[in-house]
Amino acid sequence: MRLLRKDRAMRPIGALIPALLIWLAPMQSVKAAGLSRYRDLVVADAPGYRSSLGKLRVTYLGTNGYRFAVEGHALVIDPYLTRVGLGAFLFPVAIRSSIAEVEKRADLLAGAEVILATHGHADHLLDVPPIMQMTGARLLASPTAIALAIAAGAPAARCAAVLPGEFRQIGPWKIHVLPSTHDRVFPIGVPFSGPRKSSGPPRNASDWVCGEPLSFLIEAGGKRIYIDSGGTPAQLPPNDLGPIDLAILGVALPDSRARFAAVVRQLRPRFVLPSHQDNFFRPLELGFSFGPLTDFPAVLRDAEREKLPGRLILLDYFQPWTLP
Repeated sequence: MRLLRKDRAMRPIGALIPALLIWLAPMQSVKAAGLSRYRDLVVADAPGYRSSLGKLRVTYLGTNGYRFAVEGHALVIDPYLTRVGLGAFLFPVAIRSSIAEVEKRADLLAGAEVILATHGHADHLLDVPPIMQMTGARLLASPTAIALAIAAGAPAARCAAVLPGEFRQIGPWKIHVLPSTHDRVFPIGVPFSGPRKSSGPPRNASDWVCGEPLSFLIEAGGKRIYIDSGGTPAQLPPNDLGPIDLAILGVALPDSRARFAAVVRQLRPRFVLPSHQDNFFRPLELGFSFGPLTDFPAVLRDAEREKLPGRLILLDYFQPWTLP
């Protein structure tokens, strides 16, 4: 499969809808399986387990969303609970955050001091403004993602644009902002790459443009976590970042899977969590199923063939796991 060059202009999405539908449709049944096949890789705290003082707990929120918690403090990244259907990403349909879905997860979002966003796409940023209103959390994200969030109702006073190379500390969270790229979708390149169409509130999925992708190194509770939402082989983490405790790596598309082994070797993690693999067009209540363009068996084969460092793990929705 030949991917487009990143600098090639993105074709109008409307002209590609028939091709995308034909491409995606036959893959739905093949990729519909959930995590049952990989139960030996799924980690979670035992029912009733109470995390020890100072331990860092990770909870998967779906897509590339996570909650990190330590000693009563919480950080959330890329929370996406609304789950807009596929049609809204292919057609100019108005979308908005579902307050009901956000409130349904209020227990997981309560106490969040800071929200990080890796980029401006709807499946990473759509729910951030109402979550900020609910929790009082601050948002750190790229300039484009900040502009989108504010236009969608996020409190401007609690929004801060950050760039690669910057460091921030909020509560116990030490946050190192790192450069990243967004993987490309054949044959359109980076979806909704931007620039923004207007300064008004984003209405359609295409209004939530990618902007400047970021990755993050998060330190708290004596642990170091690297997280990105994917990328291309042209952009790897800095050479001196590892070793780390947990690497959360987006592997949704061929670009990010092509860089997976190199990133793991660079980071030298104790645990490796492939991310952004679920079908984020499905409601969360239906449970985890792999997305139509993902290929976790290939990720697993690469990890075994390359003898990559770290233990490969998976997380299920809303099942907390304490990082040992």
